[in-house]
Amino acid sequence: MLAVPLAGVLIAGLFLALPVGADQRVRESALAGAWYPGDRQELEAYVDDLLDAVKAAQSQDEIRALIVPHAGYQYSGATAAEAFALVRGRAYRRVLVLAPSHRSGFQGLSIAEVEAYETPLGRILLDTQAIDALRDSGLVVSEPAAHEREHAIEIELPLLQRALAPGWELIPVLVGRLDGEDYAAAADLLRPLADAETLVVVSSDFTHFGPRFGYLPFPPDEDAAARIWALDEGAIGRILERDGPGLLDYQERTGITICGYRPLAILLGMLPADARVERLAYTTSGELTGDYRNSVSYVAMAVRSAKPFDMGYRGTRNEPGAQPGSLEETDLRLLHRLASLGIDYAVLGPSEQRIGLIQKAIESLPEHLRGDAGAFVTLWRDGRLRGCMGYMEPSQPLYRAVLENGANAAAGDRRFPPVQPAELDHLEVEISVLSSPTAISSHEEFRVGEQGVILRKGDRRGLYLPEVAKREGWTREETLSRLARKAGLPAGAWREGSILEVFSSTKYGAPYQAYSVLESGPARIGEDAAMPASGRRAAAVE
Repeated sequence: MLAVPLAGVLIAGLFLALPVGADQRVRESALAGAWYPGDRQELEAYVDDLLDAVKAAQSQDEIRALIVPHAGYQYSGATAAEAFALVRGRAYRRVLVLAPSHRSGFQGLSIAEVEAYETPLGRILLDTQAIDALRDSGLVVSEPAAHEREHAIEIELPLLQRALAPGWELIPVLVGRLDGEDYAAAADLLRPLADAETLVVVSSDFTHFGPRFGYLPFPPDEDAAARIWALDEGAIGRILERDGPGLLDYQERTGITICGYRPLAILLGMLPADARVERLAYTTSGELTGDYRNSVSYVAMAVRSAKPFDMGYRGTRNEPGAQPGSLEETDLRLLHRLASLGIDYAVLGPSEQRIGLIQKAIESLPEHLRGDAGAFVTLWRDGRLRGCMGYMEPSQPLYRAVLENGANAAAGDRRFPPVQPAELDHLEVEISVLSSPTAISSHEEFRVGEQGVILRKGDRRGLYLPEVAKREGWTREETLSRLARKAGLPAGAWREGSILEVFSSTKYGAPYQAYSVLESGPARIGEDAAMPASGRRAAAVE
């Protein structure tokens, strides 16, 4: 085992070794001989011992991402190995490492202008093609001083070199200051790189407790260990729930000194709907040394998903919007809020407070909910349809389609009288986000109950959401015949000369929420908050 004084490699940049060498195209090791062994054979044996000690669990779902600590190996190596052992022997094309910057306060994401990183185990080439594409974004900078002696990326590299099959390339990203929508923008920027051949690694330690770190939310007494654990658990719980905004809010409220909370929030924003985060290991330096006057927490976690992150939704303004299965529950709750605000506007009337709430909700939306998408809002009362309106085409931002059709369903569906204020507390509000329609060559390609369907013939058109035929128990032919009649055509009009398109949808339903009673603060009335609808033709579904 490595004979290095523990105090010399504790964490947070307190002890670093070597400067970057003269070859400016290679980022040389700054940690070898201090944070981990500097001799190649010794380092190989040390890392292999760490990995050999882990009994890795198997799963049918692929490992897509790892969350690992970044202290000296004598402190956090065993914890990190719990994660890296899960991918031991796996072949990847590239590894995307997201890590915090401990030494520079730049804004955005920084990638060193080098062609390789070097450790005693050899050089790791960078995926320069992918990095060049990232540099086209205004969010990506190159801050040389931030990379020279930063440990949070390098400490993971020998573990990766011994765990993975050779041949992978590296994308090393330091995360600096981020504001508001920067988190969603960073997730959207990086998600396309997280394909089936990419492993994402987030490098982060958790609570840094004690006077050495300037963080003493409670005394360093006999209860410190339990209270540190409880503090970490609050953050870990939000990660397990895939709640990036919740993690950021928790950090702001508690001041918890998780150095990588920003990279963690980006990762959570990248996850597809089916992703599962699991806890692997937890320890603290206080537990290892028996001294909790100063302590750093180390956590290992894994993200499993049947599909890679790049299959998820990454809508941006004026691009096709959400694809079913790609919206997170937190996204759907935000859309439900907008639908309820639209209902408030239509039923209770405009007011400074309501317009202020609408504007505030729009301003807080992540960028990926601003892409164009078709959407419907359906209202139910006591199990009966009370209104349903929507836009078939992805012709405007998703958030606006939901907001406007909340109002349309409440007051614009001609099949029903307008919703009255006394009815609001009895409503169930259901949102359906549509994928882009795809034309089919034969009605037999329509999967009834699984897909929605659009019929077009001349200037007539009609739409059913996937759940309509399923709920009614209709066959394919019954569904199409009823759809033709709904479009004002003969029942058999779908058989000849018509265009059929299919789509899928993401559905989310919950009781109406009276958001208009909340405090909104000073109203800021802007163009996006203007109601009623923009003039797009809304269609009824049922």
